Amino acid sequence: MSAATIGRRSACTVMLAVVLTSAASVPAWADPEPAPTATDCSDVITLAVPGTWETSADADRNVVPGMLGQITGPLLAALNSTPPTAAETVPKQVAGSSLTRSTATSVRAEQVPYVAQVGGPIAGIATGNPLTLSQSRANGKSALEARATELAQACPLSKFVILGYSQGALIAGDFLSEVGNRRGVVDPSRILAGGLLSDPKRSASTVSSGSESAPSTHSVNTKSSSVAETLVGADPGGEGVLGQRDGGMGVLAERVTTMCAPNDTICSLSDKSKVVAAVVPLLNITPEDLPNYAIGRGLELVKNVAEADPQVIAKAASSVITELTKLGVVAATSPYSLPLTLAEMVFSSTMLDDVAQVINMPEFDALVSLTKPDELVQQASQAVSYLLLDAHRSYASNYTVNDSGDTAAQWIVKWLTAKIQAGL
Repeated sequence: MSAATIGRRSACTVMLAVVLTSAASVPAWADPEPAPTATDCSDVITLAVPGTWETSADADRNVVPGMLGQITGPLLAALNSTPPTAAETVPKQVAGSSLTRSTATSVRAEQVPYVAQVGGPIAGIATGNPLTLSQSRANGKSALEARATELAQACPLSKFVILGYSQGALIAGDFLSEVGNRRGVVDPSRILAGGLLSDPKRSASTVSSGSESAPSTHSVNTKSSSVAETLVGADPGGEGVLGQRDGGMGVLAERVTTMCAPNDTICSLSDKSKVVAAVVPLLNITPEDLPNYAIGRGLELVKNVAEADPQVIAKAASSVITELTKLGVVAATSPYSLPLTLAEMVFSSTMLDDVAQVINMPEFDALVSLTKPDELVQQASQAVSYLLLDAHRSYASNYTVNDSGDTAAQWIVKWLTAKIQAGL
């Protein structure tokens, strides 16, 4: 055997020994994923779910945008500005890891990035985005559940605060409802508090004064049932535009607050907001759904007519015949007054109301409501308030919820600060 061959074999032997020695130094159970950091395992982790258009799937998780940023920013400033005393800095062990943390309460906040869009094909004509509310809602709920599960497993001693605004309140509220009814991805004991602003599924409430106007902002901590979330601020009446959640918030009812500004129909849909009630379902229809939707509504119409009271049908038929007869006479004798007669038929006669009793569908009810001056004025004022007075975006500005003049955002900051400072 040549010297060169012996040298090569010796080199291979040395390399093999090095590899085996290195492999032996790495435990077989080593986790390939990085261990949780002290920052990840704060005592309180705030997960904020932004509203429509406020975030996207690739947004920076560490930056809370929009409305909720006006809560998390002041909250972190209030709780993290005072350094702990010497007695509070004794380290303690984080369960299941080698990490330690201070006995001083640490708080951090992050947003839940998701595809926060809405509209479906109708809004897609103007925005170029055909994503429906249902699709966006499902995306956000999946993102929130995944992040909460990840943090709950990595940080077994952490408590959670869940915040949501608008569509984010819909997602956060769904999450809290499932957790509170013990169907969620984390145990209810892990939830310190929840705050919802303009929740599209806010539990129904009735203005206690019996009038259409909301009572004084003295009305705080209102509950409509034992499992409903706590309404803070004036009671706007009505309910969320998407109805209310079955089972409410379950065992989390006392830990979840909700706020709804007057004239914000997203969270205070009333029985007179018929146009909104008819339009919202259309925002959830994809182009693929349109044929089935049209067939379904047609079958619903046929079913309602077939099941209507014969006397109601007879009254509607009589009204239609009477009004059409008037139109025929006017068309034959005085065609120039035909527009006036048509207007009287639509706005003054009972024909549309009588037909609506037979059809019994929200789309037709919405059409009829626009022919009634009082309902038209109310719905127009709701639209003007939403678009011009910005009721939906007033929670951190001019919508106050108590006699101290705190806005909804300020109240939540104070509420959370007090809960956290009181001890976990």
